Amino acid sequence: MPDPNPLPTSDMTREEIARVEVGHTAIDPRLALLLTVGFLAALLAVLLVETLAGGDPAATSPWRRLFAMPSAVIAGPGSQDLGGGWHAWNRAMSANRTALAEIAAFENALDESSVLGRALRPPAQRLLSGALGAGNERVYLGRDGWLFYRTDVDYVTGPPFLDERQLRRRAASADEWTAVPAPDPRPAIRQFHRQLADRGILLVLMPTPVKPAVHPEKLTPRLEEPREPLHNGSFQPLLEELRREGITVFDPSPQLAAARRPSAPQYLATDTHWRPEGMELAAERLAAFIREHVELPAAAAPGYRYEEREVSNTGDTTVMLDLAEGQTRYAAEAVLIRRVLQADGTPWRSDPEADVLVLGDSFSNIYALTSLGWGDSAGLVEHVSAGLGRPVDRFVQNDAGAHATREMLQRADSARLSRKRVVIWQFAERELASGDWRLVALP
Repeated sequence: MPDPNPLPTSDMTREEIARVEVGHTAIDPRLALLLTVGFLAALLAVLLVETLAGGDPAATSPWRRLFAMPSAVIAGPGSQDLGGGWHAWNRAMSANRTALAEIAAFENALDESSVLGRALRPPAQRLLSGALGAGNERVYLGRDGWLFYRTDVDYVTGPPFLDERQLRRRAASADEWTAVPAPDPRPAIRQFHRQLADRGILLVLMPTPVKPAVHPEKLTPRLEEPREPLHNGSFQPLLEELRREGITVFDPSPQLAAARRPSAPQYLATDTHWRPEGMELAAERLAAFIREHVELPAAAAPGYRYEEREVSNTGDTTVMLDLAEGQTRYAAEAVLIRRVLQADGTPWRSDPEADVLVLGDSFSNIYALTSLGWGDSAGLVEHVSAGLGRPVDRFVQNDAGAHATREMLQRADSARLSRKRVVIWQFAERELASGDWRLVALP
């Protein structure tokens, strides 16, 4: 009787031998049963631990989000009845994106609230960061103990954000849960410029460089020598296009890159933001830039004065690494800030009556808000105000610089905007590639 599983013979080709071997892979039934039981036991153990330690699932935030998902999809942007045909298809696609976004948010919330995750992530990350020199999905480990926000590195090294294929991918791509309705920054910038120009107000655009743009040498020794800042491939073409259209742009990255030295870093080693020295350099140059481009009416000297204070804090990228509490690999950083005080010694205050307005994100807020942990009254807006020697108004929010502060301005009293002569729009440069540049109508 012929062997049902013949061995490969010498006259067979390599491909034929491989096909025979793959087609006759054997596993002991007892081993297969053991692996199956072990896999199911591991799944049940995780479920049991999370259930017992996490309490009633219906009472926790991730599960509440899951239970509310049908309502969110029904009430989403695809809920409007626009008729049949392509409108029905667009509604279905919009509802699908909403569902995917809700599923992604549920998974993220579930991951963050997981008992096992909170217990196992810190030691696992300590092993990755210490022994293997690896970061995680949000942080890259640099040289000399520096940490970099992955989105910042991806912005600098990624494809040009104005490339048509890139814009289409972001608007309605395979990553549907991260699709952005308005990925192109140019229409929103042009609209805002026209809106302000019609009111006799000068717009000063201030894209703020991210850390790897100014300190690429902390990522690779090949960029050790001082040189021009690194930008996404679309950054300079965008600035040239906007300037040709009469839009005023202040780019602080050349001054920051020129000022960096081994003994004088312009950015924090374990945080996404600039050091006080870099921020004050940008504020000083911005104040001089404004004086060159607009003649502001005379204002009474506010009598501002400075107060130095040393503060220390754990950087936001260190927090993103999710290391165990009390870890010493990335210690808190200490910096010297200069608080701006009123003539009576109280902290600097925003003035709604001022003719200069700053719209800013966390690059404006750091050193200004106590909640961020880096001191107060010493941020970008305070130092611009001191540099101009006049009160300044502000609208600031830590994220979503592409649209959040414009929406804050939209909701404000229209009389507040009527008093402005200059609006400085500061946002992190990464927003050009990842922000939602929706149009916003002003009152």
